[in-house]
Formats: sequence, C-alpha cells, structure tokens
Amino acid sequence: MKFLCNGWLRWALLLLGWQTAWAQSQPAQTLAAQEKQWQSCEGGYYTGPRQGRRNYSNDKYLWVVTAEFAKRFCMPEHMVSKELKGAQAIAFRMVDGGDNDRCGVDDDGKANCSENSKARFEIYLPQSLKLPAANPGVKFFEGGRTTSDWHITPSTPLLESKHVLYPKGQYQIPAGQMPRYRNEYSHPDPGHRFALIYAHEGKGRWPVAPLWEVGFRGDWIQGMDMLILEEQLGMGFAAAQNNAQHNKLTLDVAQPVIVMRERADMRDSWEMQLPRDFAHVIYLPKPFAEQIRQASLRRSGNWLDFVKTQQQR
Repeated sequence: MKFLCNGWLRWALLLLGWQTAWAQSQPAQTLAAQEKQWQSCEGGYYTGPRQGRRNYSNDKYLWVVTAEFAKRFCMPEHMVSKELKGAQAIAFRMVDGGDNDRCGVDDDGKANCSENSKARFEIYLPQSLKLPAANPGVKFFEGGRTTSDWHITPSTPLLESKHVLYPKGQYQIPAGQMPRYRNEYSHPDPGHRFALIYAHEGKGRWPVAPLWEVGFRGDWIQGMDMLILEEQLGMGFAAAQNNAQHNKLTLDVAQPVIVMRERADMRDSWEMQLPRDFAHVIYLPKPFAEQIRQASLRRSGNWLDFVKTQQQR
C-alpha cells in the first residue's frame, strides 16, 4: 500500500510539474504570437510601447493616424481617428527651442530657462495630394534649429546681406538647407506659410500660432512625404481661448486645423473660408488638439511624464 501511495504521489507531482511548465509557457507563447501579429504589416511596424510588450522604443510623441496608416504600419488602435483629414498621420511633441530658448534671472538671482518650449508637428503627407511648393526640387531639408551660431550675434549684418544677395542669384543656399514650401529669405516672396488656427462655421476665426517649416523628407516611404513644422504655442492657445469666450463661443464648437496659405496670399488675416481659400487644410481631431493645448500650456514638468499620462488615457 505504501508503495502504491508513493507511486501515486510521484505521478501527481510529475503531473503538477507538467501543468506548471505548460502554464508558464503560455504567456511567453501568447506574447510571441501577439508580437508576430504586431510586426506583420506590409509597410513596417510601430516599435513603441504596447500592452504586454517587453522591449520597445521609448516613444516621446503623441500620435494620431488614419485607419489606412495604422493598417500599413501596425499602429495601436487607440491612435486611430476618423476625424483626421488632410494627412495620413501626425506625431506631436514639445522640444527644446534650440535657437529660441531664453532664460531670465529673478530678484533672488535664480535663472529660469524655458524647457521643451516649442511645439513640433511631424506630418505624414501622401504624395497624391500634390501640394504646391516654393522649391519643388527639394527632396530633403533640415533646418539648423540647434546650431551654435544662433548664440553669436555678428557685428556685421550677415543675414541681411544674404537677404539682399539671394534674390539677385549672388548667394546659393547649401544643399539640405533649402526649405521646400517656404523661402528662406522671405522678402519679397515668402513662399507658403503655415499656421494652427481655430475655425467656426467653415471659416477661420482665431489664429493660435504660426508654424515654421523646419524639415522635409521627400519619399520618406513609397508614396509619402514628411513635413516638419514647429512653433511656440502657449500664448497663442490662451489668446484663442480668450477670443472664443469674448465672442460667446467655446472651443468645443471650434474646429482646430493646420492651414497652408497660397503662395501669393500676403493678407495678415486668417479669417478665410475653409478649404477654398487655402492651398491645403489638415483637420485635427479635437481630442488630439486638446492634448496639444494641454502640452503647450505646461510651464514645468517632464515631457516624457506628460506623454505617458496621455498615453494611459
């Protein structure tokens, strides 16, 4: 009898070991299958954080994408919005101003410097849009946002002389520093200008901030370009909200859009009909625009902490 009991005990322990090993292998097998699915898209795949993913890139952007873009690049479903129009995807983050960071010293002698003070939009545009460009031959542009020479003011009007020489053909902009949509030396032809504005009843109402072309990647992937726009937004959002309240309207009924002006349009006002009076209009989903507003109104804190808070919603 003792032998039988010991035999049954051994079989029970062996069975328990098999069950434990099987149970432990299930999460790994499930995660591996899930990861394979996340990497199965024909255009590529998103490498940032996903529920259950063990290794990922530390994504510091807030994203909004179309269903088509998500299907092509295996983007998480929570990034998809039917409201995004005029672009395939937008990745947003606050960045150091580089050439625009400023510091002030208070009465106690403490220096307060701006950090992550510039808003950056990286916009994925299908080439089928055929957007007009000031310099259509440009396939790559990288603005010198963080070069050290911004911190040295020349004793001679170097930039002014380039403004004079360039239109005469006496100065050539180096390769890679020529913008695609705007002109580096804006007078008398600024090229195309961009801005973030709020629209109401199909018409631009409140300008939030001008957006400056700081980068372009032609043929980023088959059939798609990337346009990079930057600007400081904090004061613009506050002014737009004040304007809306002054007009007895709230931003709940306003439509946030990024607009591209026609090249010859030199008017100061942005109060024009959408989309008729613009070269291009990108309609932003309101939840995404609210994230941008909250980010731009921040005065302190870590950007990555803010992004993680937004991503967990």
